Amino acid sequence: MTDTSAEPGAPAPFDGIRIVDLTHAGAGPFATMQLADLGATVVKIERLRHGDGSRYFGNRLDGFDASDYFLALNRSKSSVALDFARPEGAELVRRLVADADVLIENFRPGVLARHGLDFATLADAHPRLVYCSISAFGPDGPWVAKGGNDITIQGLSGLMAGTGSGEGGPIKIGSPLCDLTAGLYAAFGIASALLARERVGRAQLVEVPMLDAAVSLMASFVPSVAAGGPPPRPEGTGHAQIVPYQAFLCADERHLIVGAFSNHFWRALCEVIGRTDLLGVDAYRTNELRVRNRSALVPQLEAEFATRSRAEWLRLLEAAAVPCSPVLGVDEAIVSEQAVHNRVLRWLEAGDRKVGVTRQPIRGSAWRAVPATMPPALGEHTRQVLSEELGMSDADIDGLIASGVVESR
Repeated sequence: MTDTSAEPGAPAPFDGIRIVDLTHAGAGPFATMQLADLGATVVKIERLRHGDGSRYFGNRLDGFDASDYFLALNRSKSSVALDFARPEGAELVRRLVADADVLIENFRPGVLARHGLDFATLADAHPRLVYCSISAFGPDGPWVAKGGNDITIQGLSGLMAGTGSGEGGPIKIGSPLCDLTAGLYAAFGIASALLARERVGRAQLVEVPMLDAAVSLMASFVPSVAAGGPPPRPEGTGHAQIVPYQAFLCADERHLIVGAFSNHFWRALCEVIGRTDLLGVDAYRTNELRVRNRSALVPQLEAEFATRSRAEWLRLLEAAAVPCSPVLGVDEAIVSEQAVHNRVLRWLEAGDRKVGVTRQPIRGSAWRAVPATMPPALGEHTRQVLSEELGMSDADIDGLIASGVVESR
């Protein structure tokens, strides 16, 4: 892949931006990782002894004190372990915020206000602070006291009800899509607020309810449903609004994706599979009609694809420029020819430790690529941050460690 990065000395988009990160689990850490990848300095505040709960999700990799889930979302950050529920700990956070551009958190509404770490309190003292709050449902409303996470938001947003085959109940989307979407919106909101800050010169509050972020993923269905139409039904690998646009099982028991989303591609598909007779059927003449009559059309297509191997169909469909692909597992996806060319997988190394993570997908021709660092051990940078950023002496830090306010590796 062509490297569009600028010269090594060029600045990254968020060089010089300092972020105090009070988030945990998925959405918040994903947001701050995006900004760290683009140059921001991120100080991650974690609970004493346990740290971010996602350190214990998923699989533990050899040589690491954290799970694959945590490693995937927390590269290029510093970890400070402290107890902000204690006044001394909250004061340390406020001191870190004094020199920061951004504070981001994803606690339930009201939690940080009890410790003087809410937007209203901090903005009074730091009028240029961008404060980002990610929550399940927003800062107020009938569900404000409820907790929420990726799977519950999938259920409440309509995503899960429209996923699956329609047999056996709703199906969760495999990726924590609601978490990651909220994280992307948060990163975009922070970037927007930093730009707005330069124009209006004052603090910005950015709020990202996970529910709103997830419902936005259903955007293509909302106009019809809002007008009184039915919600999308589960269509397996198919699409509620386009036919044929799904996976088909081939003769070698492998799955092939076909995305004939226009009449042009529909005609080309029929020619490739030798079913030009379907072009003369009025019930399949337009996409709207094909959607309406999918139950009659799809079994005919399934029967055709079952006659040849996936490799044969891919060769024929690609020659006719019909959108298609194999269905790959993650193990195959990260080593496909194009993924290797794009360098979607990057390896982080520290001593004899090595971990593969996804690469930041945004490239820019006017900024430098930012080297990534290993996700931090819990409290790995506590002493360094308190010393270098707050000017604390070793004796003062040792006192905080002894009193249980902070933890250091």
